[in-house]
Amino acid sequence: MLRDKLVSSRYVGDFNEGDVYHHGAVQITPMRNREYIKKYKDGLILGANPELNSQLGFDDPDINIKNELYGIEKPALVSQGFVFNAGFGLSVHDISFKAVANLSYSDLRFGSPVFEGDVIYGKSVVLGKQFRKDGATNGSVQVKTAINNQLGNNVLEYVRQVLVRAERGKTYPQSSTIKPQPDNIDLNSVVLPNEYHDLPGDLLGENGKAFEDFRVGDIYGGTFEDDINLVDFSWLQIATLNDAAVHHNPISNFIGYGGSVKGRAEGEVSSHFPLAYHLGMNSGAHNAPTYPGDIVKMLFANGEEGDHEKIRSKIEILDTTSINGRNDIGIITIKLIGEKYVTDAGMKALEAAKFGGIDQVYEEDGDRFLRVLTLEQVLAVPTKKAFR
Repeated sequence: MLRDKLVSSRYVGDFNEGDVYHHGAVQITPMRNREYIKKYKDGLILGANPELNSQLGFDDPDINIKNELYGIEKPALVSQGFVFNAGFGLSVHDISFKAVANLSYSDLRFGSPVFEGDVIYGKSVVLGKQFRKDGATNGSVQVKTAINNQLGNNVLEYVRQVLVRAERGKTYPQSSTIKPQPDNIDLNSVVLPNEYHDLPGDLLGENGKAFEDFRVGDIYGGTFEDDINLVDFSWLQIATLNDAAVHHNPISNFIGYGGSVKGRAEGEVSSHFPLAYHLGMNSGAHNAPTYPGDIVKMLFANGEEGDHEKIRSKIEILDTTSINGRNDIGIITIKLIGEKYVTDAGMKALEAAKFGGIDQVYEEDGDRFLRVLTLEQVLAVPTKKAFR
């Protein structure tokens, strides 16, 4: 079969400005949503809590159809972390199957809420390409992706840049048609959650805070640290139809899917704002690769235990904003940083994969760390008036 007949075989030269790709669809089942929450320890309790969703007016317009066809009696809101991964996964086969790395996100905004049993589908348009030097053997492709549900409502849209290989033996001159993106999402265009009201205070748990408790400059660490094993990396790829080749390649040490790293980092800090509703993301970047902890242990540590690829996360409060006409929520902008412990085995894994940023590894209190993720996220958080 000719290469140009395979949608998963596009090299950087196969992308043209204005090209539109339709990505197909996937149903988000209750099992997949709740398994994601469990595996990645997503502490945002609006996901998979139909009683709380109903109290706040998040009622599924297709509840009767889902009950009749699929036996889903009380569809819960889907974790927005899983919505992101499911939408992203739809686009992989068309855009990033041959990617070297996913570079960045910008202008990401959530739309209508997604309920268990919803079917989402997506399309992307190519905005531009960039080759950083003459004789480039890869280049970044900039696309805008929009994800809709079965009702035709937009549930997510974002711009991303992905580094894609050139055709074998072909090089490109330095050039760029990349389109500039806003530094911040337009808060006047975001979809706010329904009114928060009559919330019991114990929903905040031990670490949760109301909007008024956050101050610009505050830094909060994650409430746990953990690595990701190969099974959990692979589970998320299968659940979201993400079959990018780099994650199945032993030469790359089965480099972990960045959406899993994002999920783990978000889970580690989520108990600080368990009732938050994601509005969007100003910007985001995957700074370095993360490998499955058990793979590094097996291949590079002779089976010895250790903090192989363990991720630690923290958030910095960048901004707090009140909303005219809403005294039940406020908006906080956070910088989420994920770093991984770099053991001796982890260093060997980076060297074996020829990672070019080893000089970014730094020491702290006798441990070595490498930043793997930086996201600037925008969240709606309930105020004290939202509680009983």
